Amino acid sequence: MSKAYFIQFEDQNLNEGSNLATLAGMSGYFSDLTNVVLTNHSDDIKPKYENCGVNTEIYTSSDFTLTDLPTITNALSKIVDGNNHAVFVFEDSNLGNNLASRLAAKLNLPLVCHVTDLTISPNSVTVSRNIAESKAVRVSHLKQGGVITASLNGVISENATNSLEVNEFNFKSDSKVRYIKKKNAQNDLVYAKTIVSGGKGLQDAAGFKPLMQLAQKLDASVGATKAVTDQGWIDATKMIGVSNLIVKPDVYYAFGISGAVQHTAGMDKSKHIIAINTDKTAPIFKLADYGIVGDANQIIDRLINLL
Repeated sequence: MSKAYFIQFEDQNLNEGSNLATLAGMSGYFSDLTNVVLTNHSDDIKPKYENCGVNTEIYTSSDFTLTDLPTITNALSKIVDGNNHAVFVFEDSNLGNNLASRLAAKLNLPLVCHVTDLTISPNSVTVSRNIAESKAVRVSHLKQGGVITASLNGVISENATNSLEVNEFNFKSDSKVRYIKKKNAQNDLVYAKTIVSGGKGLQDAAGFKPLMQLAQKLDASVGATKAVTDQGWIDATKMIGVSNLIVKPDVYYAFGISGAVQHTAGMDKSKHIIAINTDKTAPIFKLADYGIVGDANQIIDRLINLL
């Protein structure tokens, strides 16, 4: 069984629901993968998918909104009708897991969330996932298709080619819920997919100004250690650690952070940790997936210039 659909969403009112890295990762497992995107602004997103390496079907409606999950589920079930023996893949996120469970119930298919590995065979798809926070792994065999959520990242080839179709679809929403943009919600760190965080290695409050510029370039939220907020270099609401916020972003940048337990307990569940510190023996490097031994302020300036 190799037929699969990766389901994504592009709501112009919300930066949520799409991930090209996971799409690239899935293409490495499934030989017959279709990227399905539901959106309300197809003209804006077409260039993004023209060379994504996976054949893409964009379904567009000006009425589409991520505030109406039941209507999204009904629309998806009609789009994929007749393909119940395929595997439907969603991003492993709050939104992805919510919609995956709804679609699985609608299509009467098995659901497996938080998949960490896949094995494809002619007659089934074998998926693996960790049990709770342990190292134990549960293995499931999807012989008649199923719905999964995963974040198995990959890289799109520079010479990637694919087909692209844009289709109008009917999306009739009765939901009264709408997004209201608020500039300083004070909770952006809790939901952030990318966080750039600073410690005392930034030297003073002025060191956080370039960090905020970098955050804008990366579409990230800014965090800090307790030592920094105690100094008043940045607002105390940005403090990450057991005394304030526990975060689990996709990517966590630690600039000038040594790695005290009080702080790392608040971010050690991040999917990918990138640490920058002048001290190569700093504890933060034991957690990091990638590490740079160097001056955090200089690295921030170079990243700003590169982006």
